[in-house]
Amino acid sequence: MFIEGFLSSSEQLTGIFDNDTYDQLFTDAICTSLNVKDTSQLMTHPLEDGSKTADHQVFDLIKISMILQVSKINYNIVFENIDTAYRSSTLLTIQTKVNVYKNMLIESKPHVEGSQSGIIINLDLTQFNVLSTDTVYNPKFNEDKSTSKKGIQNGIAVSPQQQSTILQKIVGVV
Repeated sequence: MFIEGFLSSSEQLTGIFDNDTYDQLFTDAICTSLNVKDTSQLMTHPLEDGSKTADHQVFDLIKISMILQVSKINYNIVFENIDTAYRSSTLLTIQTKVNVYKNMLIESKPHVEGSQSGIIINLDLTQFNVLSTDTVYNPKFNEDKSTSKKGIQNGIAVSPQQQSTILQKIVGVV
């Protein structure tokens, strides 16, 4: 699963790649610290005796926080490239020493500027999953099948006399 040939040095903590082309990005930014938050939630329910049971696990979106150090030689270009990826919602692949995380989006990019050195960027990324919302309706009972594919329908014109009769039934005047 690792991208061959990019992380040969044991000093390098991470590689940041374009999700589609696998081109390495921000190569002049050195990752000095990396924190991966891969969590889940257990769905728990109370039992009759007061104890709890868990019957399902929901995985949260993966979050990665990294500290990037950029030298003063080219920090303008690197920061501009990171800003472009952030503003254009570029999906990234993050390769760490132990795993590869695809479909990561830059959520925030606060930075610290010093007078002596370059800049330090605190890059926060969150997993971005695009799901299809196509649903198929299969009615359980045969009498419901005739209405399952009717879609948008136009209403029927009602005369003023019919309107007053309907209103009287709703209000309870009849």
